[in-house]
Amino acid sequence: MKKIVYYIGAPFRFLYKIYFLLVFLVLAIPMYPLFYFLLKSDKNVHKAFKLKKIWARIILFFTLIKVQKINPELLPKSPFVVCANHASYLDIVVMFVLIPETFLFLGKAELLKWPIIRIFFRNMDIPVDRTNSIKARQSIELTKEAVKKGFSVAIFPEGLIPSEGVPKMKPFKKGAFVLAISQQVPIVPITLSTNWKLFATESDVFGPGRPGIAKCVFHPPIITKGKSERDMPEIINETYRLIESKIVY
Repeated sequence: MKKIVYYIGAPFRFLYKIYFLLVFLVLAIPMYPLFYFLLKSDKNVHKAFKLKKIWARIILFFTLIKVQKINPELLPKSPFVVCANHASYLDIVVMFVLIPETFLFLGKAELLKWPIIRIFFRNMDIPVDRTNSIKARQSIELTKEAVKKGFSVAIFPEGLIPSEGVPKMKPFKKGAFVLAISQQVPIVPITLSTNWKLFATESDVFGPGRPGIAKCVFHPPIITKGKSERDMPEIINETYRLIESKIVY
């Protein structure tokens, strides 16, 4: 019976994804010149962030996705490092609704190669080339400077959306934890519980694609003051455990 329901719903899921893409592009194209001029100077970071929040809310409104925040009062004052699971392209859009204050993304360098999309990340967010250890370390140094200036940083510590087994998480990479410990700022674990059920990646064009509630759970901050790299394995395990505990399978 489940297979029958799956095949019947496949065309509708595919059409929803096409609709989502059209909404994204229709909104992105007129905003392109605004971001282009704003992000020419790093003095406009806060203005650009506010515009990104508006852009994200409009996308979610027209695609009939409602963000449900659970325990948002646990979010500390900036700066902090957000760590969240990554199982959907919806994750980035939702993150702009979750975090009220200006933050920067540490994301894959490939984003800067994508037409239109790259302008939203240029000169504000920090690209990381995980295939090049030297460039990856340089990216971490840039995030350290951002934190020193008072900015929070959002990182998907898995690195990439898993190619299979979603929503089961991949092992976490160390970058987010090196950053938090070196700058002695808290780690904020966030579980994006249901995004994977609402919008799957391009690897499964007939996979999940529908309106619904994006349930997002804030966990208590993990304090890094007084911690060193010797404590990193324990901190990584605790962050992983917290995030995994609220994924809706």
